[in-house]
Amino acid sequence: MKNYPILIFIALAFTACVASKPTSKAPSPTGSWDYTITGTPQGDFKGEMIIAETDKVLHAKLISNGAELPIDKFTFNKETLKMSGEFDYSGALIFFDGLFATNEITGSMSTSGMNFPFKATRKN
Repeated sequence: MKNYPILIFIALAFTACVASKPTSKAPSPTGSWDYTITGTPQGDFKGEMIIAETDKVLHAKLISNGAELPIDKFTFNKETLKMSGEFDYSGALIFFDGLFATNEITGSMSTSGMNFPFKATRKN
């Protein structure tokens, strides 16, 4: 009976360590995405969005008709799953806001008070 409290303490300590171990890695937005931007004055845009990680920093770019547009100041919040950034398109500053789900990004592109829906789906 003298060892009973010690045995309980060891069992509880082991259980606490096991319970605190993470069970899975959070999904990441890195990869290739097919995107569409709809309703702009110039019509709809389609292309590929690439999100890559270098030295634990995410970078994103849009590719359409052979042209690449890097998204500057690209940020991704792992807790809220929100992302944002900005880029220059033909002299206009475009702001990007999106919400990441495992296989989809939804959000908007905006400039001069106008908002245009953005949707991207993960490529296989």
